[in-house]
Amino acid sequence: MLYKGTATKAQTLEYLQIVGSCTYFIAIIKLDIAFATKILAELLQNPGPQHFDAICKCLDYLEATKHYTLELGTLYIKYPVFVVASNAAYADNLITR
Repeated sequence: MLYKGTATKAQTLEYLQIVGSCTYFIAIIKLDIAFATKILAELLQNPGPQHFDAICKCLDYLEATKHYTLELGTLYIKYPVFVVASNAAYADNLITR
């Protein structure tokens, strides 16, 4: 919901910083807040009080779930399903480059 009033520059800056922090958490460890942060990031130009409340709820959720993890897959895998390997020095091999 768009805010009909006008946020001050200080309020907008604070909101930008909080949304940026949530975006960092999405990229690093907490994918489960991605949708909420996406919606709140759409309102960066003029955040209202209800948007601050919503982003504070995201921060509260992060605090409450800081010891939780998202697990993909199951514990009973007989063989690896997804294996990734990387060789950052492939450019120095004259045969394969």
